[in-house]
Parts: sequence; C-alpha cells; structure tokens
Amino acid sequence: MKKIICLVESLGSGGAERQMMGLAVLLKQEGYDVEVWYYAPNHFYCKNLENEGVKFRYILEAQNKYKRIGVIRNELLKAKPDTVITYLDTPCIIGCITKITGGKFNLIVSERNTTQHLGLKDRIKFFLYKFADHIVPNSYSQARFIEQNYPNLKDKIKCITNFVDTDKFKPCENKQANDKVRILTVARIMPQKNVINYIQAIKRVATKGYDFEVCWYGNSISEEYYEECKQEITKQGVTDIFKFYPATTNIIEEYHKSDIFCLPSIYEGFPNVVCEAMCCGLPIVCSNVCDNPDIVTSENGILFNPKNCDDMADKINQLLNMPECKKQTISINNRNRAITIFSKKRFTNSYIDII
Repeated sequence: MKKIICLVESLGSGGAERQMMGLAVLLKQEGYDVEVWYYAPNHFYCKNLENEGVKFRYILEAQNKYKRIGVIRNELLKAKPDTVITYLDTPCIIGCITKITGGKFNLIVSERNTTQHLGLKDRIKFFLYKFADHIVPNSYSQARFIEQNYPNLKDKIKCITNFVDTDKFKPCENKQANDKVRILTVARIMPQKNVINYIQAIKRVATKGYDFEVCWYGNSISEEYYEECKQEITKQGVTDIFKFYPATTNIIEEYHKSDIFCLPSIYEGFPNVVCEAMCCGLPIVCSNVCDNPDIVTSENGILFNPKNCDDMADKINQLLNMPECKKQTISINNRNRAITIFSKKRFTNSYIDII
C-alpha cells in the first residue's frame, strides 16, 4: 500500500485546507495509507478527518519559523513516504528542499491561488519547483501564468481544478421562502476578498429600497483589517444589512437558507465556495477575474468588475430584480453544470494518475 503524506500549513477553514482534507479522505477511500501533516495551530477540519478515519499529525515543533524547514524535513525523511502532496507556498518550498536534500519520494506541489506579482518568495518557490515531480495548479489562469513565466516547468504542470461533493452540496428539497432576500458570502475577511468595496456596493444597492441582507461567513486574517471593515459598515449605514459570522463546519445549511451567492474578490484561484454555491443551485454574482469566467456564464450567474462599486451594485441589482422563474432556471443550470465539472471521481483520478 502506497504511503502518502499531505502537508499543509494548518487545518483552518480556508479553501486550500478544505480541498486538502477532501483529497486525503478520497485517497484513503481508494486504499492509500494517507496522513495529513500541519504545523500552524488551527484545527478547524480535524474533526472531519477523524470522522473519516484519516490520520493527521500536528507538528508542534515546526511552529517556530526558524526551525520549521529542518523539523519537517527530518520528519519526512524518517517517515519515508512514497508520495508527498503539498498545498500552499511554505509547505511546497519545504517539500522541494526535502527532495533536494535526500527525499526519495514523488513530490506533488500544488498552486492554490493566482500569482499577482512575483515577490522574492515566489521567485524562490518557482526556482525550487524544478526539483518537484509534478506541479498542480487548481486554476487554468495560474497554469498559464507558470507556463508563460517559467517555460522550463511546462512539462511538470497538470491543472486539477477543485472538486465538490455533489452528494452533500445540493439544493434544499423543502426550502422555505425568506422574509427578505438573503445574499451569502463565504470567505476569509482579508483584502484579497475586497470587503471594503463590497460594503460600499451594498450601500448603493440599499438606496434602491430592496429588502435584503448580506451574511458573510468567514474568519478574519487581520484584526486591524476586520476593524476597518466594521467601521466601513457603520460609516455606510448598513449595520442592519451587512453582518459578519464566524466560519462554520455546517456551511451547507447556510447555502440552503440563502437566495443569492456573491464573491467580490480582487483575485482568486478556483474558488471552492462558488462551486459549492452552484451545487446548491444558488444564482451567482461574482468578480470577473481569474477562473471565474470559466465557471460562471450568462446561463448561471453574472460577473462584475470588482474594482468598480457601481458595476458591482448594478449586477447585484440585476439578480434582485430577476423574475423567480429565471432564478429557477439558473438553479437548474448551476446544478447540472456542477455535477459535470466538479466531480470527485475526476478530481481523485487526476491525482491518482500522478501518484
């Protein structure tokens, strides 16, 4: 039985962590000996792994950033896995360094976002990628970026977009009508997610007299930015409309309670939450960036310019004004499209091919 170690920064509530947790479960179901290793003290998905019988290991000593590479390298060499799969920048760098310095495993590094500019850490990472066996971007936009900027890595690239468990994420059978339209956003509270512009756009929508609410589920990355967002909500006078809620493991229930899904990010990889919302049949309104135009078309949602608050507000208005029969058509289109392109089988088999 092949031994696989999945290395990620934490088991927090983010999209990369969710996909890593899901990948580990799917590979275990296919008969592999799988462990998930992490070193940052965020244990959000531990219970999910425990329920599925997947081993996980919190490497406390690697919390120290000065010792991190050495600690994890030594543990990987002792474990002698057949394959190591890394998600997010630092684990990918650690995987490459371990491979260079004695690791005898098949190394699969994965890109979970789209590079906006090449900083020093990015340049180091892409240099080290020549020692990886496979590079797996989860978006076609990032695959194109790597091919254009690092053509020597082209033969290592295999794009594997995210999966969604379409058996779990599905439309609510007995959905109750809300007293007011509920717009759902699921994302970490951080500048990439464009929260300030979104709040300002919601203010513009509110002036049209619609009876609606915005429910944002996700934890904050920076307390300072979170406070800035809360101040903006107060400044715009939308405290009764725009609410933040902590990340939840029962996010399906929130999809089922909602009428529209919105993701206002400035950039994305291949966003899990848009895929999940589609599986649940929600009309989508989101940024016209990165892979979003490949996922959301005129048949299942609306795209906007995330840097233009007026455009964002106009597109949200379009969905609020949309006849119910049109929304029902979009719901059916979303579900059908999701089953086709987000399947677990496609995702799992793509990884098995390179394992």
